[in-house]
Amino acid sequence: MAIPTQSPDSPSDPSAQAIAVRLESVEKRYGDVVAVDGVDLDVRDGEFFSMLGPSGSGKTTVLRMIAGFELPTAGRVLLHGADVTEVPPCDRDVNTVFQDYALFPHMSVGDNVGYGLVVRKVVRHVDDLVQGGPPELHAQVDGLHHLAQGERRCDRLLR
Repeated sequence: MAIPTQSPDSPSDPSAQAIAVRLESVEKRYGDVVAVDGVDLDVRDGEFFSMLGPSGSGKTTVLRMIAGFELPTAGRVLLHGADVTEVPPCDRDVNTVFQDYALFPHMSVGDNVGYGLVVRKVVRHVDDLVQGGPPELHAQVDGLHHLAQGERRCDRLLR
């Protein structure tokens, strides 16, 4: 059985989709060290994008500039056509999942997953989303050692 790569509503030509993230000649320097050197990038709405490279190649720095945690030394960051190069992170419609698991140990797994939705007032409480869900969603995290590596990854991805 073939799995469609685009929804029936999306245009058949991917180039017709709006550009969600655009980097124009983005550079980041720390003194004499060039961390990111002239990156040009377009990521379209609905596109799944991965950035691969060795340690120290600038992947995290690029993501931090998109999120607004770092200012580019040169170039522009655009989100849905708006120049957000100097817009603070709290005013960008961008979510960040850090490499470490960064779970809130005082919250249930469901509360960790739904945290961003509650903060953005998409829902009043996570229970609005997970009523009748599996008991694991309501379990307290009680430290990362109680969750398997894969469960922690799933929590991060769901967030």
